[in-house]
Amino acid sequence: FLVVVAIDFGTTSSGYAYSFTKEPECIHVMRRWEGGDPGVSSQKTPTTILLTPERKFHSFGYAARDFYHDLDPTESKHWLYFEKFKMKLHTTGNLTMETDLTAANGKKVKALEIFAYALQFFKEQALK
Repeated sequence: FLVVVAIDFGTTSSGYAYSFTKEPECIHVMRRWEGGDPGVSSQKTPTTILLTPERKFHSFGYAARDFYHDLDPTESKHWLYFEKFKMKLHTTGNLTMETDLTAANGKKVKALEIFAYALQFFKEQALK
């Protein structure tokens, strides 16, 4: 099947929809996000991403937010949590491949790496 996927990468929240090319007028919108409130349907999840202390992708959206906030404060300082990171695109006048984003713990990671993780997350969600 050929599929078209549209990603709404928002400042506060993000989501995606897809459509099969054979039925372009039939658009499917993701409504059940891991970590969202039970029984509540939402088309978007928070634009948050969590990396492990080893800087590997852990989770995105509600799952990232909830996992990070449930960590013990002494442990959470080792994890890299980013929220509303898209704003860096609007507040940096000279974006380059070397532009950094700052996690909640003050550590810096290349913006390109964070956005790549986010896009990979949406790709995997759409393939599911």
